[in-house]
Amino acid sequence: STTVICSDKTGTLTKNEMTVRTVVTASGRADLTGIGYEPVGELRADGRPVEDPGLLEEVRKTLRAAHMANNARLIEEDGHWVVQGDPTEGALLVAARKVGLTDEELGERFPRVGEVPFSSERKLMSTAHADQRKERIMVFAKGAPDILLARCAYERVGAEDEVRPLSDERRRQILAAVEELADAALRTLGVAYRTLSRDEVSGELREDVEQEFVFLGVVGMIDPPRPEAQASVAEAKAAGIRPIMITGDHPRTAAAIAGELGISEAGAPAVTGAELQRMDDETLRRTVEERSVFARVAPEHKLRIVRALKEQGEIAAMTGDGVNDAPALKAADIGVAMGITGTDVSKE
Repeated sequence: STTVICSDKTGTLTKNEMTVRTVVTASGRADLTGIGYEPVGELRADGRPVEDPGLLEEVRKTLRAAHMANNARLIEEDGHWVVQGDPTEGALLVAARKVGLTDEELGERFPRVGEVPFSSERKLMSTAHADQRKERIMVFAKGAPDILLARCAYERVGAEDEVRPLSDERRRQILAAVEELADAALRTLGVAYRTLSRDEVSGELREDVEQEFVFLGVVGMIDPPRPEAQASVAEAKAAGIRPIMITGDHPRTAAAIAGELGISEAGAPAVTGAELQRMDDETLRRTVEERSVFARVAPEHKLRIVRALKEQGEIAAMTGDGVNDAPALKAADIGVAMGITGTDVSKE
């Protein structure tokens, strides 16, 4: 009886095994080789090992900060490398090792003293670390590049720790680089830091420290589509069921993966959460009948999409695995909770 299947992207249509492919900093772009979680790979630019000391140091500083603002663990079990925690965070740990960062550089010098956690509303997380060599606190942050960039006032450049004011022109260039990576179906994360004196951080770390950041770079990573997902999409469409992708990812990444899987026409743009926010119920009902990819959505948007489909007379199935998916799973005619990776809340 199903007429529409609303599916999350990450981990459902894709493998949820992220790999960092690209880092873009002030001096340019560098690519990392290697796949999976084994920390073996090489940093290359234009197909050759990176020789520019400025670019190399910028990439190392970017990946060190991404390693710090991170709650995953990379461990070796019986000769296999596994990530405990979020796959995106795990990919950043792997990338830091690939560029030769050591335990001393990564953790021992900078014990953590505070955290402002990630949330789907903030799209950002920050951690504070006491520098064991200097009387200072380092705050490292990672998050959606557009969100993080808005909180940055400076940019780190070159091999000598030079910090420059972030001009409007550079902001445009960075956002253009983000779009270029997203067009290649890469998921993007911005990385930044700021330095505080020890007496500026006492007690719980608060959101008000997340400003005046120094921008480090953009990390592009890929979560490849599952081969079996393409066949499932084709089978659903052949049966007269329309697949819809709903994701928190960047609109261009979502559109690229959806095109690859056959959910939408290649090059068809995604509808964003910000656009949904501005729609009245009637406009939304028309939109869900015509469009099949929704990106940068919050949990309440998923719920509105499902309700709009039901109001149009569709029999809507919704797949999900997270706590955030629970309201939409409950509202759908058919809720499909992921069996292995699904949270207990989504299954209930």
